[in-house]
Amino acid sequence: MRIFRLLAGCGLMTSRITGSVLKVPCINVDRVVRLEDWIDQPIASEELHPPRWSSGRVLVQRIISMGSVSMPSIVVSAVIIQDSDGRLLTVRKRGAEAFMLPGGKPEPGEDSRQAVVREVHEELGVALSSDDLRRVGVFTTRAANEAGHQVVATIFTHTPVAVSEPAAEIEQIRWLDWSVDALPDDLAPLLVEAVIPWLRRRIRSVAVFTGAKDGTDPHYRVEATALGRGLAHAGITLVYGGGKVGMMGAVADAALAAGGAVIGVMPQHLVDGEIAHLSLTHLEVVRTMHERKQRMSDLADAFVALPGGGGTLDELFEAWTWQQLGVHSKPVALYDSTFWAPLTALLNHMTIEGFIRPEDRASLVIADTIHQLMADLEGWTPPPPKWRS
Repeated sequence: MRIFRLLAGCGLMTSRITGSVLKVPCINVDRVVRLEDWIDQPIASEELHPPRWSSGRVLVQRIISMGSVSMPSIVVSAVIIQDSDGRLLTVRKRGAEAFMLPGGKPEPGEDSRQAVVREVHEELGVALSSDDLRRVGVFTTRAANEAGHQVVATIFTHTPVAVSEPAAEIEQIRWLDWSVDALPDDLAPLLVEAVIPWLRRRIRSVAVFTGAKDGTDPHYRVEATALGRGLAHAGITLVYGGGKVGMMGAVADAALAAGGAVIGVMPQHLVDGEIAHLSLTHLEVVRTMHERKQRMSDLADAFVALPGGGGTLDELFEAWTWQQLGVHSKPVALYDSTFWAPLTALLNHMTIEGFIRPEDRASLVIADTIHQLMADLEGWTPPPPKWRS
């Protein structure tokens, strides 16, 4: 972690580690901040436009106010459990005012998954299945009950379970209708700033199509890394082809390093060829390439094509064609307008010549930043199916 102090009104940022001085936009504050890569994580923050090096590389992408360099972190694991009506299970501990997700702090030797299974059993008498836990991501917010602390929470979802009475340190349980505009004012910041915004999203998983090679321009791999990290920080599950090499490996590694959930789908013959990524959240092995594409489509809420080759084009056009035929109503996007410019020019030509409907061409999302991508995916509306019954 790189820690910097902003100098009020002067637009300079001094590294407390190296002592070097860097130019940033002028900000009328004098406080300590943490410098991180850009993320779309719902935490208390102040958005800044990124200054750049003379080479154009992003130096500062987001600055998150932390108030103090030494703000202590509370590491927890928690789980999203909803009932048949979609209401969210929340709990309030004895002596506390805020309702929060069930879960708690890992004990020595426990991973986050083991911790949430144990905590929920102790607090609610419910035996969660580890196989039914789906990792959402890692979120950082203000602590609800410990002033001056931040919570770093690994969040999972679980299939509906029967919950009756609280136990251990839990005093009250409440099923929360999170869809209403006026939420109760006794909710923990983690719920208000992270979990509920995530629940309200249309896009919770994205299938990324890209190549098993890096390409000739190092920029492509940088883009794959930024996309994987951005999806993870937004709590969006990455679904991809399951490879460990090239652009596929880069996007998966970045998402995993940022605490995200990554699902790979790969045919057995490619697994046998030893190119499968074995450190994923989950690797599904299927029989054929056709099954791979179908399974990725089933798992994803949207599709994004990074630079790639023939396989990427195959996946992209199948997903887009299925959208046009009404097989699914999910957005399809191209990431990196410069790389895809020759293709979009061809698609424009095909539209002019009457082979692609204008509404289908307009439905294809084209983005160059994670912010733009997520906004366009969330706001997307499907075109009418090509063939109507």
